[in-house]
Amino acid sequence: MLSQILLVLVAIASGYQLFSLVCAWMFARWRRRELARGSRVDPGRLPPVTILKPLHGAVPETYDNLASVCRIDYPSLQIVFGVADLDDPVVPIVNRVRRDFPQREIDLVVSDRSIGSNAKVSNLANMLEHARHEVLVIADSDIRVPENYLTALVPYLEQPGAGLVTCMYRAVGGSSFASQLEALFINTDFGPMVTVARQVETQSYAFGATICLRRAVLAEIGGLEALADYLADDYQMGYLTVAAGYHSVLAPIVVETVLDLDTMDDVFAHQLRWARTYRICRPRGYLAAFVTHSTMWSCAYLIAAHARPGAWAIFAAAVGTRMLAGGLIADRVLGVKDIWRRLWLVPFKDLFISTIAALAFVGNTVRWGDTRYVVSPDGRMAPVLGAEERPAESDGATA
Repeated sequence: MLSQILLVLVAIASGYQLFSLVCAWMFARWRRRELARGSRVDPGRLPPVTILKPLHGAVPETYDNLASVCRIDYPSLQIVFGVADLDDPVVPIVNRVRRDFPQREIDLVVSDRSIGSNAKVSNLANMLEHARHEVLVIADSDIRVPENYLTALVPYLEQPGAGLVTCMYRAVGGSSFASQLEALFINTDFGPMVTVARQVETQSYAFGATICLRRAVLAEIGGLEALADYLADDYQMGYLTVAAGYHSVLAPIVVETVLDLDTMDDVFAHQLRWARTYRICRPRGYLAAFVTHSTMWSCAYLIAAHARPGAWAIFAAAVGTRMLAGGLIADRVLGVKDIWRRLWLVPFKDLFISTIAALAFVGNTVRWGDTRYVVSPDGRMAPVLGAEERPAESDGATA
């Protein structure tokens, strides 16, 4: 009986993998069409933009991440970097960027004013006071963008009813095994999830990798103060925008997140935070996503079926389908060209993620930077009593 139930779950999960390929193919066709149309946009008709980049700490890739924003081909652009402490090691890097790109309008805001428990949102609120344009683009510190970033993003804000524009992202892992594992999650789990969601539900979310909206819309949803105590500030921004009667639009551009997680402990903490945030914000979607864990269910079926030859065949077919779907979507949709060399790690990564997904069903605490928070059922967070009080402004993660 148990093996039959697990076989059904294997079939459902494998069906999801095949369906994700169909959704990814549809997304890729739409993306090529939209990017071709976007290349004909008249830059002179695009509105001025302020990019807000909240910063905290520095890694070897920080300069290249910030410099990529300065290389954007856009007619009228202000870039605002923000930190809470003048002694933050990222400040000299920002000053170097300002020297290397004197033609750019770059401001550095230093303020430790807090408006809530989410330090990144407090940083953004301090930066917003120095933004000079109506159209705002918010992007995490570890995001690296192409030169056509804004010309492929901002026009979607002109669509009827559009209140917010966001986009997908791919991960560039570092040299550590932990970083590569994290990159595999983003490239082979996140990509399929977004392409499927785009076909089966109304988009009501946003990704911290990029959020583009007008200042007036932000004010209408309560400003950054409305997000100040939430763990998933990006999700809440999208949710509140849609609740106010606007659309959240997915643009065809794909940006990069450059990972700097060095240890498995860091990856575990980040993934558990992401999983618990997802469970709290979208409990039904989280449960549905858990059912799609092909590798976990096929392993469980193999054990329940006592590893008979037929069970091995089903296991191989399920895991093979999972790997192929993840690889194709990472390659063809997200543009991860080295995915095929690391694809053999996907089953191990899947079991690791499934373990974390199960753990996320119990407990309500997460670790963000050096601080542990307790997360309430509505998504608000508060530091755990006795924990260190130095939360990370932005570790580049999308909770």
